[in-house]
Amino acid sequence: EFPEVQLFSEDMFYAPVALRPKKRSKPEEASFSRHEEAKFQDVRIFLVERKMGHSRRSFLTQLARSKGFIVEDVLSDTVTHVVSEDSQSSSFWAWLKGCSLSDLSTVNVLNISWFTDSMREGRPVPVQTEHLIQEILPETPKPAPVNKVSQYACQRRTTTENYNRIFT
Repeated sequence: EFPEVQLFSEDMFYAPVALRPKKRSKPEEASFSRHEEAKFQDVRIFLVERKMGHSRRSFLTQLARSKGFIVEDVLSDTVTHVVSEDSQSSSFWAWLKGCSLSDLSTVNVLNISWFTDSMREGRPVPVQTEHLIQEILPETPKPAPVNKVSQYACQRRTTTENYNRIFT
């Protein structure tokens, strides 16, 4: 009458699992070697990846290059503007000094606000003090203030049971 239906087979547990195809990695963006297409030849930007991450850096690099900026992939002496999102200037400057640039005083060390202002304008905006990541120099210890007693002050010892608390 009804054929016998087998709900589970032994082969079902040993069937090969279909493997998912591996995702292809996106091809790396070719280095922007065509500097003649750049509008701003005198501005070379390096985006510091320390806080922003690789994908954000790639996006910002692509954006800047589409607007005509030259974005360097490697920090070198040709870089004129170093842009970072690092809010702790002391650790950032320590890292920057360890990068062995020949003359760090010629480089504009800027926060991301300069970059966003420049992208909004479509050209490099002039560097202002609010754009700079300034190096915080260690403070020299100040000598302890010497407490001088006025020559008119009463220097006589007083007892601890003095009821005149204003004077003691």
